[in-house]
Parts: sequence; C-alpha cells; structure tokens
Amino acid sequence: MRHAHALIALTLLLSPPALAQEDQPRPVGQIALLPIGDSGREDIVGLVKTHWRPYFQTQDPLAFDRDSVRAGRFDLDHDGRAELVVMVTKTGWEAEKGFPLVVAAWTDKGWSAIGWSWGDEDTVFATDQIIGNWRTIDTGTQYLRWDRGLYGRVEKN
Repeated sequence: MRHAHALIALTLLLSPPALAQEDQPRPVGQIALLPIGDSGREDIVGLVKTHWRPYFQTQDPLAFDRDSVRAGRFDLDHDGRAELVVMVTKTGWEAEKGFPLVVAAWTDKGWSAIGWSWGDEDTVFATDQIIGNWRTIDTGTQYLRWDRGLYGRVEKN
C-alpha cells in the first residue's frame, strides 16, 4: 500500500500542471481597432505599405485599401507612449485564427513591427500579465507574450 501511495505521489509530481482558469491572463482593456479613414493617419499607412506593399491599393486580386485597415493604440510597456496594433479586415484575408495583425512600437524611423498574430477586430485585449514590462495581448485565438524584444505567439486552449 505504501508503494501505491508513493507511485501516485510521484505521478502527480511528474505530471505537467494543468493551467487553472485563474492562471490565464485577464483582460484589462480592449485595444479598439477602428477604421483609419481616408484622411490623415499617414504614419499608419506607412506601416501598412511596409508590410503589405504588394496588396495595399494595388490591382492584385487580394488588394485592399484604407477601408480594410483597422488600427488601435495601447501603452503596452508603461512608458507613456502607446504602441500600435494594425489589422487587415478585407474579405478573403481571414484565416482559421482570424485576420492578420501587426503590433508596432514607435522608433526614430517610424513604426517598427514587434509582433504578428491573427484575431478579430472586437477581440483584441491588453491583459494583466506583464513580462519584461510588456503586457501580454489576447487576440481572441492567441496570446502575444513578450520574449526577448519581440512578441511571440502562444496558442490559446
């Protein structure tokens, strides 16, 4: 009987811990992704042109314009300056995990991508989890967690 108890204890010790619901990051604020409109926002357009040049305002079958670009800002690293989240919401761009999005930080040369993911425009939240002074982002289907200077994707269960 003593061996059975030891075996059970050893099994429990070596089993990976189940993530309890309370261990999951909780939302602290929605990153509202809104249309960028037809005027202004040239800094955002610059980021879009950098990463989606073959498709932004071109004749490509998958082309999109400003009407399909959503953007939101949130101070993710507590430095007093908001980072930028940009999503392409054009029909045909949606994948199993949502629409493509990029997270960017402002530099002296403009917006610089620091993370990529997928999500839906109404499901992107900054969370209470902070790693290296950066908030984890919940995209609805994935978490973006800070990892050595960039956001890394972690699938949600």
